Amino acid sequence: MEDVQKIIMEKLPEYSKNQRILANFILENIETVPLLSVSDLGKKAGVSSATVVRFSRVLGFNGYLDFRSHLMNLLKDKLSPVAKFRATLSKKEEYHDSLHKIAHQVVQNLDLSLQHNSLEDFKHIVTHLQEAKNIYTIGLGISKFLAEIMAYQLKLYFKNAFAMGADALSFTEQIILLTPDDLLIAFSFPPYSRQTVEAAELAHKMKIPVVSFTDKKTSPIAQYSLHMLIAKTDNILFSNSLGAISMLINALVTEIALTEDSKMLAGLQKIEEFINDPRYFY
Repeated sequence: MEDVQKIIMEKLPEYSKNQRILANFILENIETVPLLSVSDLGKKAGVSSATVVRFSRVLGFNGYLDFRSHLMNLLKDKLSPVAKFRATLSKKEEYHDSLHKIAHQVVQNLDLSLQHNSLEDFKHIVTHLQEAKNIYTIGLGISKFLAEIMAYQLKLYFKNAFAMGADALSFTEQIILLTPDDLLIAFSFPPYSRQTVEAAELAHKMKIPVVSFTDKKTSPIAQYSLHMLIAKTDNILFSNSLGAISMLINALVTEIALTEDSKMLAGLQKIEEFINDPRYFY
């Protein structure tokens, strides 16, 4: 919220009398304002709805809905799942077309993810995937399934890839069996699993390269990662959107296929013989 508060303070000389009243109310109630409609905010602050709209435009937003959405996105990072869902319900009227609303959010996540990842880092990660003796993927919750998809995709491209389970042995118990010739790929998204982060920490201490998929460079797993792929997972609900993560996984395995083309062609020829066997496929 600090950036919005700073903008409000910097533009103080530009406000009318009523806009100053509104500015003071917003600064004192910054975490509840995103839950209010334009009329509710006007009533609570003691100004008109038109003042609220004009004030939002003075701040550089298209209108109050734009301003409130910005505050909502900032607020969601600090809210519990229950509070996040309540926040979404407070502006449910905006989601009468969930299909296009969610599609727009995914596109935004993709754009932001591309901005946060450099091609140079991406190429370094591909090199590690090519050179690793074995590749292990880990994650809990929805990240467990992402780890399994990553391992599955890598196997399709003839990599020794394995998704670690946490049923019989903990991640740390499995990490001790790895060597610096291996590679660990960790999926860590809010709420960040302590077990995943501790596994990355142990791998880091053992000189095992760690590549992490996470949502920001300040996430708990960042300090133990040799490289990170940042996937924005903003969603109108409390769960993580998976579109950007899926894009990054697909980009990695595609790059591997294109850079190991001779190996891929030889492997695909074997797969083609198997697929054409009527005993297994129609």
